Amino acid sequence: MELLENVKKPDPPSGPAEETGEHKPIRHRILSVTAATFLSRIAGFLRDMVIAYGFGTGQESDLFYIGYRIPNMLRELFAEGTLSSAFIPALTRTLREQGTKKASRLYTSVGITLSLLLLLILLVGEWGAPYFLKLLAPGYTHQADTLSLGTTLIRIMFPFLLFISFSALAMGALNVQGRFFVPALSPLFFSIGLIIGAFLPTAFTFGHRVYGLAFGVVLGGLLQWIVQWPSLKQGQIHFEADVRIPDAVRDPGTRKVLKLLLPSIGGLWVTQGNLLIATVFGSLLMPGTISALYYAMRLIQFPLGIIGAAIATVILPVLARQTLEEKGVEKATRTLSDAYRLSFFFMLPAAAGLVALGQPLIRVLFEHGAFQSGSSRLTEEALLGYAVGLWSFSGVRILVRAFYAHQDTRFPVWAALWGLATNLLISFLFYRSIGIFALALGISAGSLVNHAVLFFGLRKYLLRAPWEIFGNALPVLLLSVCLYGAVRLFWHGVAKIGGEKTIGTTLTGIGIAILAGVCFYLSAAYILKIREGVSIVRTIRQKLIGESRHGQLH
Repeated sequence: MELLENVKKPDPPSGPAEETGEHKPIRHRILSVTAATFLSRIAGFLRDMVIAYGFGTGQESDLFYIGYRIPNMLRELFAEGTLSSAFIPALTRTLREQGTKKASRLYTSVGITLSLLLLLILLVGEWGAPYFLKLLAPGYTHQADTLSLGTTLIRIMFPFLLFISFSALAMGALNVQGRFFVPALSPLFFSIGLIIGAFLPTAFTFGHRVYGLAFGVVLGGLLQWIVQWPSLKQGQIHFEADVRIPDAVRDPGTRKVLKLLLPSIGGLWVTQGNLLIATVFGSLLMPGTISALYYAMRLIQFPLGIIGAAIATVILPVLARQTLEEKGVEKATRTLSDAYRLSFFFMLPAAAGLVALGQPLIRVLFEHGAFQSGSSRLTEEALLGYAVGLWSFSGVRILVRAFYAHQDTRFPVWAALWGLATNLLISFLFYRSIGIFALALGISAGSLVNHAVLFFGLRKYLLRAPWEIFGNALPVLLLSVCLYGAVRLFWHGVAKIGGEKTIGTTLTGIGIAILAGVCFYLSAAYILKIREGVSIVRTIRQKLIGESRHGQLH
């Protein structure tokens, strides 16, 4: 059953009648999350363009991204990544088996307990800021001015962890209730906060403009949480004001979530360790390396967030529910296979397109103001290294959901450890010889190893290795190679056209190249009868025919 299939089929000869209905809402939720994430990513690019224009890839921007990486890493550990993996399956089970009252109590108890834990971490973070900087970026701690600037940035941004964790808790509660659009849109408001911070007058930033960015991070985290309040009030799960702190901490559901949280935190420490490796080795290379790694990852995050993260977000509560149903293994295998195939269908050509158009994309998006041609070259090298692993980044997000749905947060830790070791080895061996490319390639290679370990580990829950998830791999790979060649040839022709290239003409050329590439890829996929391509083309054709008929009626 295809996640994006919109064509009504005759009743299947066998299998539960509800399966079609079960997958239809999955399709709609993925499209909802994709639309919201697209808007958030556009806002994120505008944010990054503002920062690149004002700060380029120098010492200040490096120190900002180093300082931001610490609370952002902890956000993954205690909020969006880990909390979702432990909290959503537990809340799903409670809501299904015990009702909304118990689910609201669990939501409240976890929130109170998380607040106490985060306040303690916040105190430690404020005190230990200079030590964190020395650990993560030794290349920037030899001079008193950079040490002082970096330490202050970390201290300003650390409260971001508190607000973004509350936002993640709200997101989990809304996702369990089938509400995905607002949580997926909420990062847009984080970008708004950062843009406001970038334009703060120096009178409010103690004479350092980069402090405005740090204040913007905190404001953005607060806005990302606040924007979800109305949806929470409309839902079934609410904050229970009568839950006392001792009762919240002792709540059996909360303790179970925390028990699941601990190994998952270990796994994300390993995952975040990949970025820490890049930060440490990047601080030993030329100034601007860390910023270039960030900007390249932002380009990678665009398709990864729109497609990969959207699919992973939607399937976790679905898989968690299917583990409790009859024929759960069969249903979960089909859901996982459909999700993975859809991700692969988009991620591989996205990587080909990013590599083919990387140079003009970087120039038109970031090469303004303080962001010079040298910064573009660094970013392009990092983008190439990241693009190798784009399909795997998305694949890991999807495969790991099968373990989280069974409340297994331990095995992904071991899988991530193998990936971390691979990344460390490649970065250490090659960072001096091939520089920033080695750091990005190390992260991609680590993801590939992590992916392989997760895939074979699925035998524990699916009773076999689900090889069918790679059913479209060969034709998609061949089409992606052809797509890369076609787009490169097209852009080479555009580059030969005389006249000075303005932002407008470059954007037009990129837009035409992307549109032509999408049409080529989908048409070829339809001709080759690749399942996902056929489904998407039929959907588009059905929509166009429907709109045409609607217009004729009027």
